[in-house]
Amino acid sequence: MLITSPFNLTQGSSVVAVVYATNSYTTSNPSGIGSGATITIMVIPSAPGTPNTTNVGSNIVVNWTAPVIGAPFINYTIMIYGANGQWATTSYCNGANTTVMANLNCTIP
Repeated sequence: MLITSPFNLTQGSSVVAVVYATNSYTTSNPSGIGSGATITIMVIPSAPGTPNTTNVGSNIVVNWTAPVIGAPFINYTIMIYGANGQWATTSYCNGANTTVMANLNCTIP
């Protein structure tokens, strides 16, 4: 279930709280101001840019652009459509590899 906030919170916002107690007679003075908590908002990443494949010698280089929304990203899943008519991953395009992540490309020999 997705719960949205009525406070228009943004990534990195600090949220603090004050508490009052009420009984049948009256409401208390406010508590002290609580310590702030930094908000981490879970955002579904937008789609990466459409990949481009290029022949470079006997290699194929796959490159793409990062999604606009949802960073920082922890990995990419790069699927290659094979001659057998199936989509599959390959160790040459490991989307969790830091070099692949940084360069937004991979090379298939």
